[in-house]
Amino acid sequence: MAQLNFLLGRNTAYFHLQYPLPSLKCVPVKPTFDCDDLTPFNCQLPYPEVINGSGGTPNQKTERVANQIAYYFFTNPDQKKAKTAYEAAERFFNDQANSTGHQCVGAADEALSASHGPIWWRAIASLRITGWGIANGKVPWFKDDGLEQAILAWIQWHQDLSALGEIQGGTQKWKVLLPGARWAGSPTLFPDPCPKVVAQDPPPGQPYPKDPMTDQVSNVIYQLIKTGSVAQVPWKLGKNFWTLDPCALDRVGAPLVKSALEHGLTFSAPAGPPKLHSQLVVDRYAGGHVAHYPCGMPEALKPSIWGWADYTTGCMSLSVDGDPKPPEFSGESKRTVVDSFVPCSEANG
Repeated sequence: MAQLNFLLGRNTAYFHLQYPLPSLKCVPVKPTFDCDDLTPFNCQLPYPEVINGSGGTPNQKTERVANQIAYYFFTNPDQKKAKTAYEAAERFFNDQANSTGHQCVGAADEALSASHGPIWWRAIASLRITGWGIANGKVPWFKDDGLEQAILAWIQWHQDLSALGEIQGGTQKWKVLLPGARWAGSPTLFPDPCPKVVAQDPPPGQPYPKDPMTDQVSNVIYQLIKTGSVAQVPWKLGKNFWTLDPCALDRVGAPLVKSALEHGLTFSAPAGPPKLHSQLVVDRYAGGHVAHYPCGMPEALKPSIWGWADYTTGCMSLSVDGDPKPPEFSGESKRTVVDSFVPCSEANG
């Protein structure tokens, strides 16, 4: 599976290096990147053999959709196959919205996976750009905005869900912590033990503080879309973070979103409340939040079911059983019940 992720991701990176905004037409690319396994930049995808497979995990299927749109509309135009791929892509995202839930493909639920967040964002950012191009005359023989609207709705749902888990204070401020699929299983507490003193909020512009529970790329993209510009992202990042680099595939989504914003593409759209495959309940307090799936995530691989963050100490937790327990947060909570396609009646229990 890791090999497939690499091949699909390398296709995505190559496409956007060679077909940049705003024209989405092929331009020369100098191979100045720091890895020795690059194939020639020849206006093609380096691994076209992987775009028409059918297997894989939800994140892999999503990036395959992105590869297909890039291939049949731009690198190897084929009007008949492009139409088929486009209609399949629309169904792929409309099925999540209407039948299975956000980030759930078929019977496989990958909702709110931090570990695989960079792959999702690599694919979604690619489709945001190509969907915009198809809707705005960059393909002379096909114009339609159905895919663009489906991608914008997906992004809006993801931003709305992420906002429920945004940490509002302490050393982890601005990050997103929510339980979800594809969890490593440990640690269940960070830092361990939790500090006993109140942590000061970090000023903007400090280096990004790494942690073992959230994903840096997803956190940065969440803030980039929320604020609308790189200048407003609250962390100081490495000098190459915003470089579209085929040797750093996990980072590809961030420079793609940056490029899209700088070329005037929007990342918000009217959308109803998000809907997941499994019901999520989030209780937010002034000093922290607690999130859990009251009926579990039966179709997810290795999910964390509980998560909490303490905004005063900077401590946070993911677990399958709610252990360690969250602090006793003071004050009233604001409860959000994220609807699900799998019935669950335990949200108020």
